[in-house]
Amino acid sequence: MEEKTKKPVYTRWWFWLIVIFIIGAISIGNSSNNTTLPTGSYEKNAAVEVTIADFNTMTRDEAKIWLDNNKINGKITDDYSNTVSKGSLVSQSISANTVAHEGDNITLVYSLGKKPTTEEKNALKKAESYSQTMHMSKAKIYEQLTSEYGEGFTAEAAQYAIDNIQADWNANALSKAKSYQTTMSMSKSAIYKQLTSEYGEGFTAEEAQYAIDHLDD
Repeated sequence: MEEKTKKPVYTRWWFWLIVIFIIGAISIGNSSNNTTLPTGSYEKNAAVEVTIADFNTMTRDEAKIWLDNNKINGKITDDYSNTVSKGSLVSQSISANTVAHEGDNITLVYSLGKKPTTEEKNALKKAESYSQTMHMSKAKIYEQLTSEYGEGFTAEAAQYAIDNIQADWNANALSKAKSYQTTMSMSKSAIYKQLTSEYGEGFTAEEAQYAIDHLDD
C-alpha cells in the first residue's frame, strides 16, 4: 500500500489565512502608532506679555500691588542712598516699558535715605530710650537731645532721630496722663493742659485728646 505524500504547509488554505490575519494586525498597529495628533495639542501656551511699569511713579505698596496684579515675581529691597530721598525708587532690574512675561523676576530697590552717621545713630538710640522708658513726646525728646544740659546732640542728629523713631505718641500721652491721674490726682482738664503745655509735656492737641478719651479705659 502506497503512503500518501504530505503537502507542504504553505499549500494549506489555513496557513494563508493565518498569514493574512497577522499582516492585518501589524498594519492596524502601525496605523495606530502613526496617527497624527492635532497641531499644538502638547505645546505649552505662550506666556502672557507684560509691559513693565515705571516704578519711579509708585510707592513701595503700589509697586507690590502692580506686581501681584500682573503676575510678575518681584523682590523689593531697601538700601541707603545719598541722592535718592527716603521711600523713593533707587533702581529696577528691568527697565520701564520693556516687554516681559508673566512669571518673570524683577528686583526693585527703594531708598532708606542717606546713610546715618554714628552721631545720628546714637541720637536715635537715645530718642528710643526716652520714648520707651519715660513716655516723652516728640517735642520734648528733641529738646532733651539738643539741650546742653541734656544730650548735647547737633540739631541735624536730633532731627534724624525724630524722623526715624518708631513710637506710638498717643500711647506715650496716655501713659503720662495716667501717671498724673494716679500720682497727683489731677482733673482731666488739668491733665490736658499739662500734656499740651510747652512747659509741660509738649504733646499735640490730638495726642492729648486721645489720652483724655482713654483715661478711664
